[in-house]
Amino acid sequence: MDNTGDHTVRIIEKCIEGDIKAQFILYKMYSKAMYNIAIRILNNRMDTEDILQESFITAFGRLGELNNEKALGSWLKRIVINNCISHIRSNRVIFEDIEDYKFESYDEYLEPEDSIDPTIVHKAIKELPDGCRTVLVLHALENYKHREIAEMLEISESTSKTQYRRALMLLNNMLKHKIYVN
Repeated sequence: MDNTGDHTVRIIEKCIEGDIKAQFILYKMYSKAMYNIAIRILNNRMDTEDILQESFITAFGRLGELNNEKALGSWLKRIVINNCISHIRSNRVIFEDIEDYKFESYDEYLEPEDSIDPTIVHKAIKELPDGCRTVLVLHALENYKHREIAEMLEISESTSKTQYRRALMLLNNMLKHKIYVN
């Protein structure tokens, strides 16, 4: 029998009671994954650390609302993403609607010719403009639909799609021209 679920339930219960040690354990269990989500969206270490702290404070205050301890990871992820989106909105990241922009053939930049080291792709993603990087991360890495992204970012679905296409094109150009070398 798996005791991991029971252990997590006990930790959550202690967190709800305000047990600081339990909160630290829960933080250690999820902080790295949540940090990775936030840094991909925000691309700024200081902002990411602030959002991570804010997200866990929010989570500890709302743990009593969690109905299913098995959903804790996705629940935390949603809090982190919502806080990242709020941060983006407050810093007025511009999401240009680039409908009239002439893109290369979509197929040309969906699949790179050679196998590319994921760390190189990660470095390239960090260099993307804020708007298209945010949409790329939410769509390609976090699996949100363009409709959902549009609602979260308060942009049109069309803008989400064009920002995604722009991100793919820019990434392809960066990787094609071997800007990033190990």
